[in-house]
Amino acid sequence: MRRAKQLDGQQSISRRDVLGRLAFLFAGVATTACTPVRVVLHMYPEKFDTQPDLVRRVLCAFVATVVPGAPSDDRNLARACLDPDYPLAKYAGFLASDLCKRSKQMFADPNFEALTLDQRAAVIENALQADGTTARLYDGAIYLSQVAFYAGIYDDDRGCPLIGFEGRYRFHGLEATSYPHPERFLARAITVDGNPA
Repeated sequence: MRRAKQLDGQQSISRRDVLGRLAFLFAGVATTACTPVRVVLHMYPEKFDTQPDLVRRVLCAFVATVVPGAPSDDRNLARACLDPDYPLAKYAGFLASDLCKRSKQMFADPNFEALTLDQRAAVIENALQADGTTARLYDGAIYLSQVAFYAGIYDDDRGCPLIGFEGRYRFHGLEATSYPHPERFLARAITVDGNPA
């Protein structure tokens, strides 16, 4: 690398150094817009990694938005998004951060969970129109949240009243599992010569 020349007691920067620094600056700007790099490098506020209650609140509001009629006060509402058995848990902090960032950009309120239902839906719709990685992350989060809620995977006894799914099997009596006068469904008797009786 060439040394910078000194002119009148001031140090001048070589053209190569300027171009190198500009390239580094542009790379930095580009990475802040690139979702995979932002996730890998944790380029979002640290509080979303250190405050699990904040992430849970934001994701509960997210699930209450993408599952119409879901009770927003249910503590298990965002459990699938945070469950380490599912790959989405690795991105929960980023997802909560992104929801709050979009909330601030669109409605000047960084608290996604404080927005109205229509505003939260608009924030999520905005994210679904973003770059491919962000859209896939949101698609996966929506799909996982809906499957977990409607299937009642965290509470076998409860099921999902919204869709009439009562959860595990419960015996409701013989009347609920059989027909009255079942003999009417049987075939007519056949005689020895093959003719109906």
